[in-house]
Amino acid sequence: MLASDIRVPRFATVDLRGQRVLGTHAVGKHLLTRTDAGLTLHSHRRMEGRWVTGPADLRTGPAHQIRVILRTADSAAIGVRLAMVEIAPTTEERRWVGHLGPDILADDFDPGLPLPENRPLVEMLLDQRVIAGLGTMWAAEVAFAAGCSPYVRDAQVGAALARIREQMLDSVQGARPRMNVFERTGQPCRVCGAQIRRGRVGRPPQDRVTYWCPVCQGDDSHAVR
Repeated sequence: MLASDIRVPRFATVDLRGQRVLGTHAVGKHLLTRTDAGLTLHSHRRMEGRWVTGPADLRTGPAHQIRVILRTADSAAIGVRLAMVEIAPTTEERRWVGHLGPDILADDFDPGLPLPENRPLVEMLLDQRVIAGLGTMWAAEVAFAAGCSPYVRDAQVGAALARIREQMLDSVQGARPRMNVFERTGQPCRVCGAQIRRGRVGRPPQDRVTYWCPVCQGDDSHAVR
C-alpha cells in the first residue's frame, strides 16, 4: 500500500503503508482484510456501511463519513459509514469471529446442520452464533421457503436454507433477488394471494421485524395490525 488512513480514534496512528494486502475474508457480516505484515483490518458494515473500490485516484464521500482509505499504485478501497473498524494481529482474529456459527456463504456450509431445538424459527436464524450471515431479509425468506411460521419451533429447514443460500450467492454476483415476503406487508402472496403480514421476533431491545404469509406459513397471532 502507498497510503492508508484509518479515521477511527483508537487506530488513527496505525500506518499500513508498505504492507501488501493478501486478501479479504468474509465471515458472516464481518470482513477481515489481511496484510503480509501479519495484521488484520476488521470491519463490519451493519446496515449503513459500504466499501467502495476503484482506481488509485478514487474519491467518494461525504468526507466525514469515511472511516478507512487504502491506496496502492493502481487501486483504492474506501470504507464509508462502517459501524466497526479495528486492527489486530491476524493470529487474534477469533476475538471478532470466534463466537460465530458456520457462514452460510462458505463453500463448506452444510444446510443440514443440526439447529438448536425449541426456539422460534426466525429468532434462531438471526442468531449469528447459530448461522453467520443471515439477516432480517433472508431469515424471513428461509421461513417462507420452508412453509413455516416465523414463530414455529423445531422446524426442519435444511432444503430451504440450501435454496436461499443459492439466491444469496446469486445476489452477491449482482442478481436482483425477488422477495416473497420481506417488506411486502399488505401485498398479495405470490403463491396464494393472501396479504403478507408483519410482526416482531426476539425480545426487546434486540427484537427484529419479520414477515410471512398467514396461509402458506400460518400463525398470524404476532402480526402488527
